[in-house]
Amino acid sequence: MTSFKYSIQNIQLFGVLATLLLSSSIVIGQVQSNKETVVVPEPLMFDLVRGLGAKKGELEINTLADFPLNNSSERGVEWAPEIEYALFNNFAIEFELPLNNFELEAYKMAIQWTMGSSNNNKFIHGIQVIGEKYVHDDIFELNLLYVPAYRFNEIWSAIGLFGIMVESGSDSPDNNSTVLLNASVFADLNKNTVVGLEINNSDPTFQKIDNNEMELLILPQAHYEFNSGFSLQFGFGPKFSDGKTNASAVLRVIQSF
Repeated sequence: MTSFKYSIQNIQLFGVLATLLLSSSIVIGQVQSNKETVVVPEPLMFDLVRGLGAKKGELEINTLADFPLNNSSERGVEWAPEIEYALFNNFAIEFELPLNNFELEAYKMAIQWTMGSSNNNKFIHGIQVIGEKYVHDDIFELNLLYVPAYRFNEIWSAIGLFGIMVESGSDSPDNNSTVLLNASVFADLNKNTVVGLEINNSDPTFQKIDNNEMELLILPQAHYEFNSGFSLQFGFGPKFSDGKTNASAVLRVIQSF
C-alpha cells in the first residue's frame, strides 16, 4: 500500500511539473517563434527531446542501441525505441521503451522546455524532466535537468545536462538519488558530418537497481545526417563502474520529419 501511495504521488508530481512547464512554454514559445534557433548537436547516449529551440510540429523517431564489446555473458544488448514531438515552439515531449535484448524494462516519458537564447545567437538553454517506471521492479525514477548549450563558431559547440535523479518505490536503494553530469563537445566537419566527445558520470538510460554510485562513460562519436532527414550516430567507448570496465559500441538511428 505504501509503495502504491508513493507511485501515485510521483505521477501527480510529474503531472504538476508538466502542466506548469506546458503553460509557460505556450507564452514563451510564441514570443520567440521568429528567432533563429541556435543549432548544437545532441549527445549520442544522453540525447535531447528534439533539439533546443524545437519548432511546433517537429517529429522524430529514433532508436538507441548499446552493444557490449566485453563481458557479454553478463550484459545484454540494451536498446530503446522512442518518439519525440514538439507540441509548441520550444516545448517537446518524448515516449521511450527501454529494453534489454527483447525484454521490456521500463516505460519512460520526458518533457523539454527551451527557456531562451542569447541576443548574439550563441547561447541557448532549457530544462528537461524525465520520468521512468520499471516493469519488473517497484522503482520510479524522476530526473530533473538543466540543459545549457553554446556555439563558439561555425565548427565548435558544447552542451551539458546537469541535474539530479531521485528514485522511489520498495525496490529503490537506500541511497536513492544520483547527481547527473553530462558534458559534450562537438566539431562540425561539414554540413552533414559532426564528431564529438561525450562524458557521463552515470548511465542516463538504464540505471536498473544499483547503489547509485558514480560511474564514468567516455564516448567518442560521429554523426552523419542525410539530406532526407535520416541520420546515424555511432561511437565506441568505455564505462567505468564498480571496479569494472565495460566497453560498448553505441548506435542511434534517427528519422526526423
